[in-house]
Amino acid sequence: MENVFLFTGENSYLLQQEVIRWMREFRERHGEENLTRLSADGMTPSALLNEVASSPFIAERRLVVVDEIPSFSLEESVTGRRKGPKGGLSMRAALEQVHPQVIVLFIAPKPDRRLTSTKELLELATVRTFVPLSGEALLRWIQQTFRDAGTQFEPAIPALLVEQVGEDQRKLAQEIAKLALYASGRTVTSRDISTLVFASSEQTVWRLLDLLGEGRAQEAVLYCRQLLRSGESAQSVWTIFLWIVSSLVAIVSAAGEGTTGIQGIMQATGVKFGAARSLLPLARSCRKEQLKDLLLRVTDADISLKTGVWKAGADSEEELVALLDRCLLSFPQRNTREG
Repeated sequence: MENVFLFTGENSYLLQQEVIRWMREFRERHGEENLTRLSADGMTPSALLNEVASSPFIAERRLVVVDEIPSFSLEESVTGRRKGPKGGLSMRAALEQVHPQVIVLFIAPKPDRRLTSTKELLELATVRTFVPLSGEALLRWIQQTFRDAGTQFEPAIPALLVEQVGEDQRKLAQEIAKLALYASGRTVTSRDISTLVFASSEQTVWRLLDLLGEGRAQEAVLYCRQLLRSGESAQSVWTIFLWIVSSLVAIVSAAGEGTTGIQGIMQATGVKFGAARSLLPLARSCRKEQLKDLLLRVTDADISLKTGVWKAGADSEEELVALLDRCLLSFPQRNTREG
């Protein structure tokens, strides 16, 4: 059916942006009075039919937007005609009576494909699936978003943004808007990224994991200092570091018992894939003396912080920062001659 559409897919940002564009352009051409937005929650087939069968009001088109897909529970009548719970028609029967001048748009990022109404809609509608962007496609989208904002940028900026923020396009769009406003007509630079863009908590974990797993302890110290300057609290960075240390200990223990593959490590320890991948090479090569020294330092520091020997309040994080530096630098070094 040419006038029935379904927007679906896990990329909620692009999906919602396209919905906003459709509604904005429709209002401009056909007026607010010909635009209706409904919720599928509790909707009956007859209620849907009443909306989609009505002609436009002094205009060429009407647009009916339905959030999610109604779940019409079908049953057979005595005559064999399929009916809904209150005598309403099926999704198919309702949509077959859509007025030729009415456009119906369903929005369902994760439709329940087990429902009969969903199956019928998928058969009848023009489906647009919005998938998450990654790799080169995501970098091109960042470049175009900067251009749409009328902002020039250094070539390295798209990759730096992904490294700091991750692949969530909603967050990236917010950072791009902030950078464009801050630059105010000039070219966005890597210094602007350092000044304005905070790394997401997830990106913070993986970046610190990678640095420590590769034996780049001094760079890890510098990275943590950058996080603190950007507004991250020393306590949150310390918590991430403790998690990394506990993950390393678990992986070393599993590897020492003969578990070698990443999947086996994950099953034996409960450590997630990203951490297992980053830390397993280090776990295989680090010496027991190195790990013992790290554990003694970290345990002593954590006990001292919790008993008040060292200060770690929001207004006095200097001592915690010093302890963090010391523990980071004692992290085991990876044997580069392995394998």
